[in-house]
Amino acid sequence: MSTKKTKSSTNLYDVGLLMLSYLLPEMKLSLEFSERKFLLCIADVILIVSGILGSLWYWTYRSHHAFNLEFVTYHSLWIVAMGVAWLVWMFINDLYDLRIAVKVKRTTQRIAWGGTIVGMIYLVYYFVTAPVPLSEVAFTLRFAPALAIFTTTVALLAWRLMYAVVWGVGHARQRVLIVGAGVTGTILAEAFKQYPHYQALGFIDDNHQLHGKVCQNVQVLGDRHHLTSEIERHGIDEVVLAISRPIDEDLLQLLTNFHERGVAITPMPVLYEKLTGKVAVEHIGSQWYSALPLKKNPFDTFNRIGKRVLDLVCGSIVGSILAIVFPFVAIAIKLDSPGAIFYKQERVGQYGAKFTVYKFRSMVRDAERNGKAQWAVKGDARITKVGNFIRKTRLDELPQVLNVLRGEMSMVGPRPERYQFIKELQQQIPFYRTRLAVKPGLTGWAQINYGYGSTTEDALIKLQYDLYYLKHWSPWLDFKILLRTFSVVLKMQGQ
Repeated sequence: MSTKKTKSSTNLYDVGLLMLSYLLPEMKLSLEFSERKFLLCIADVILIVSGILGSLWYWTYRSHHAFNLEFVTYHSLWIVAMGVAWLVWMFINDLYDLRIAVKVKRTTQRIAWGGTIVGMIYLVYYFVTAPVPLSEVAFTLRFAPALAIFTTTVALLAWRLMYAVVWGVGHARQRVLIVGAGVTGTILAEAFKQYPHYQALGFIDDNHQLHGKVCQNVQVLGDRHHLTSEIERHGIDEVVLAISRPIDEDLLQLLTNFHERGVAITPMPVLYEKLTGKVAVEHIGSQWYSALPLKKNPFDTFNRIGKRVLDLVCGSIVGSILAIVFPFVAIAIKLDSPGAIFYKQERVGQYGAKFTVYKFRSMVRDAERNGKAQWAVKGDARITKVGNFIRKTRLDELPQVLNVLRGEMSMVGPRPERYQFIKELQQQIPFYRTRLAVKPGLTGWAQINYGYGSTTEDALIKLQYDLYYLKHWSPWLDFKILLRTFSVVLKMQGQ
């Protein structure tokens, strides 16, 4: 970013800050992670509702010259549908990802595409399928939804631009000191590069040999005796503990004093989870017992019942889709290469139980002739032309809905892995078998965030996502994963 652009953005920020200081003297612009997400979401909802209600007022006023509740109720379906469509579009396009929210170009493109797609759906419905005579009143009724789409799109673009300008610059970031300049601390500092709402202003470490050195563009400022002066000098909002050893009494007292003065004290694994959606399994140190999901079963009785009901409902829907696409996929597979339509393989499920998983065949016949399990890699020569397409669209996974309906898998959960790979990976990756505490899933938190893996390093990253899912499971998280999966399918991001 050029100096000129940075200066301009800062000036806009200073003007906004001055205005807000008169309106809300106690307002803090260095919002925390959850506060920023809430601000984005609530502002989007307000703007969408306002745009639709404004259009509704115009609609009823032009038709009846007064507000008519019966008329509004009769035509309420498109109102609800449009509002929901906007929110779903914002969500599946990662517009609540704080890394995306501060990038003006990407945000603008995605909102503009949303307005275009919603507008096209409106045109098809109101001008092609809706049996309404083209009178003056009918034209007014058809124009009102178009006005709602236009005003909502413009309002969302303006609001997101303001967010990027005001909350995307340095002064609005959460200012952080990291206690511990070792591997754990530097990993967190590296993560901050992708999350611009946090700014690491320095390390604190009792190892005097590190003082003055720079790690991940962050300087080691001193030891614990410098904590007070550095917090005051930089206006620190949060101190992150990135040390694996237990905290001694003197450091605990220091941290308690800072907390009383309004400075947040956060363990590194907690902040890392919040930022990345992963459990830092290899860097949790002495805090492993609180960082890992080690309950007997992550889901209590009622949640297990609810999850099974969701599996049956969604499984029936996916099964219907499977029945529709099966003839086309089957013919394509047979024409493309010799071999069976389906591919079945033994996988490991909940508590280590083995079961047979079903998929559409995407590789050549006898892809593992030597009998040894092999990772599928990007550009794998064993993948057929049709196989490449059905893997990108995730169509090859559809037959696994049979496993879901039989209760061997769930719609959402860790990816079912082969016994040979689990046997190898559990020796190289700590806590790898923890992922077997729940049923494997047709889709999952790791699948939508990382996709396929072909190395031990990939398996470690996917385990971090799986452990986060086990630890933070909720019906909302399952719903979120299912929506994101729909987006992955549409964008053909499979491999």
